[in-house]
Amino acid sequence: MKPWARWAIVGGTVVGLTVLFVLLRPDDTTDGASPTPSTPTPIESPSENPSPTQEGPSPSPEPTVTLIDVTYRNGAVQGPTRYPVTQGDDVRIVVHADVSDEVHLHGYDLSDDVTPDRPARIEFVADAAGVYECELESAETLLFQLEIVP
Repeated sequence: MKPWARWAIVGGTVVGLTVLFVLLRPDDTTDGASPTPSTPTPIESPSENPSPTQEGPSPSPEPTVTLIDVTYRNGAVQGPTRYPVTQGDDVRIVVHADVSDEVHLHGYDLSDDVTPDRPARIEFVADAAGVYECELESAETLLFQLEIVP
C-alpha cells in the first residue's frame, strides 16, 4: 500500500470519528424548556461489591457526587439560595442563564463562562468546610451559597 493511501485512511477515520462524536454526544441545550431548579442530588458512583467468597480488603467507598443545577432567568435566580454539601464529596455545579457572564465560586476561586446557549460547569472536591458564594461575576448577582459541612 502506498504511503499516501495510508494517510488518507487515517485521515478519513479521524474525520469519521469526529463526526460521530459530534452527532452522538449529549445535548446541553434544553429544546426551549426551562431547566427545573433542583436541590443537590447525590449521584452514587458505581462501586464493585465483592462476593462473599472473595478474599482481601474491601474497596473504599466512592465519594458521592452532588449535582447543583441553577437557573438565572429574567434577572432572578430560580430555586434555592443555599445548598448544603458534605465535606469530601465531589460537587458538580451547572448554571443555566439567559445572559452571558462568568460564574464564579468564591473561596475555591473556580469559574466558567455561561451564555444563553451554553451552561457553565464547575466541578471540584468539597474539601474545605465553610460557606462559599457563587455569583454572576460581572452582574455582581449572588446565585447561591454553598455550605460545606464536615
